[in-house]
Amino acid sequence: MSWLQPSLLLLTGLVLGMRHAFDRDHVAAVTHFISLEPDPMKSAWFGFRWALGHALTVLALGSLILLLHLKLDPAFERYAELAVGVTLIVLGVWRLALLVQERRHVHRHAHQRQEHTHAHSHEIGRAHVHRFAPTLVGMVHGASGTAEVFVLLPITLISTTWLAYLYIGLFSLGCAATMGGYGYVVGRFYRRANQTGQRIYRALVVLTSTSGLILGLVWILKNL
Repeated sequence: MSWLQPSLLLLTGLVLGMRHAFDRDHVAAVTHFISLEPDPMKSAWFGFRWALGHALTVLALGSLILLLHLKLDPAFERYAELAVGVTLIVLGVWRLALLVQERRHVHRHAHQRQEHTHAHSHEIGRAHVHRFAPTLVGMVHGASGTAEVFVLLPITLISTTWLAYLYIGLFSLGCAATMGGYGYVVGRFYRRANQTGQRIYRALVVLTSTSGLILGLVWILKNL
């Protein structure tokens, strides 16, 4: 029975990581990146990169607790939450600005001496997304919210250091798997909207970006 308690603890870490991925601020932030490239695999990669940043921060904070026996000041989480709110606002404004920059163009072509036009949209692609942006945003999220409840507090109850790090690893793995899956599913949804028509796709981007902005404002007001 000596293995049962550690096994249950590690399983709890995995499940809590999966649950933690669906926090509102996490979903809002990752959705901004997903809307840039409505492709399921690329969207899943956005989610995974966000989760990588989240894991790095959680690992760093966990190490401070485990190795240096530091206690986080209550003000730390407050400032971390404020940083999340600011990040959500910046992402919302940034995504709306990119949407405004998109223009429909008409290009004239000649095929077998017959001229006709093609209308298409110059959409924002991967080149417009900073390589480290999803990871950096994930690092901001890793310092705030329920991560302290789900990871940083439970590991203080684990007497073995390697078991505590394994708990953090499984928590982060659950978070990454869930967010990657979320990215894939929502990426398919955005791709379908994009294929249906630019008007529907753009309206969806406006809706998600505005929702993120509002959530960011609420996040800030709640932690002032």
